[in-house]
Amino acid sequence: MNKTRSTFLAIGAFLLANLKWLGTFLKFSKFGTTFLSMIVSLGAYAWLYGWKFGAALVYLIFVHEMGHVIAAKRKGIRTSPAVFIPFAGAFISMKDQPRDARTEAYLAYGGPLAGMLAFLPALPLYWWTGHDFWALVIFLGAMINLFNLLPVSPLDGGRIVSVLSTKIWFFGLLGLLAMLVFSPDPLLFLIFLFGLMTWWNRLREGYQQRVLSYEKEKLLDFLDELAQWPTLAETAETRARLMTQSYFYAAAKPPKQRFFLPFFHDDRRFERDRIRLDKEYAERTWELFQLWERTPVLFLDGNPLRPVPSPLLAEAEQEARERLRKLGEQLDRLATYYDSPTKTKWKVLVAYLALAGALSLFLLYGSSLLNR
Repeated sequence: MNKTRSTFLAIGAFLLANLKWLGTFLKFSKFGTTFLSMIVSLGAYAWLYGWKFGAALVYLIFVHEMGHVIAAKRKGIRTSPAVFIPFAGAFISMKDQPRDARTEAYLAYGGPLAGMLAFLPALPLYWWTGHDFWALVIFLGAMINLFNLLPVSPLDGGRIVSVLSTKIWFFGLLGLLAMLVFSPDPLLFLIFLFGLMTWWNRLREGYQQRVLSYEKEKLLDFLDELAQWPTLAETAETRARLMTQSYFYAAAKPPKQRFFLPFFHDDRRFERDRIRLDKEYAERTWELFQLWERTPVLFLDGNPLRPVPSPLLAEAEQEARERLRKLGEQLDRLATYYDSPTKTKWKVLVAYLALAGALSLFLLYGSSLLNR
């Protein structure tokens, strides 16, 4: 332990003496974050378990994450650099959203596949040297990547099996809960918590579609309303109608119920959301009309037959169409994201089971080598 501590103190002294160089490296290197977080993780693991164990673990995690990066690049999806977190592994974030679950599964599969390839060289090295370190590399590599194949989102396995059915997440959560009961662990609990949230959000997508579809209807009505104003010969009738609508919706009372039991009270909850959207668009339309009415009309070359389109209405229309575009993308994603052809589902199932089976065999083999 004293030797290890002295080594890390020496490394720390060197880095402190060269902070200017280190800062420049981190500033201009896209891998600066990865490098620094990797060093921190390596130090943390080495401090507790020795530098050989730390180096093996960081190497296996790094190759796993690079598998995700390579898969993402093949699909044209930008990612952040890998960030290591001591005792929690590492992660990368996607700067672009996958277009469907098949693409997401491809990205997820790249991690465990690369992770398995990372420890395969340890097999001949063990057969040649008989050293327990290489047996440990085999065992660790198989365990890390097999754990990541658990069918729980956000683990890789959960993202892969989503192509088959997101209902599998529930059974994965039950398995993870059993692991927590027999072996309580903070990291397992966090994964279970995130997995539970992801599964629940998936269950509630139907209600989300309902609300978004209603807002889409309100936006289309809003755009139709804006298109009529420049053609009005006089505005008194429209003013009275919009003002009445605004006051009517402002006076509307949503359900008094504070807690809505999901699925059982969805109609009441939707009534509350419907009234909220009605109020929002009625007030928005009425306020915009008042501003437009007070804005002087300009004419091209002073010709009263050639009015200049209102910049106020043009800006409001642009914002509405942008929101409409985003709503359309959200609705399309909710409706089609997890749809996959039967042929694709079979391919994903075979690939998933093959990788899980191979990793299980390597795990048993590595365990048997360590127990000799």
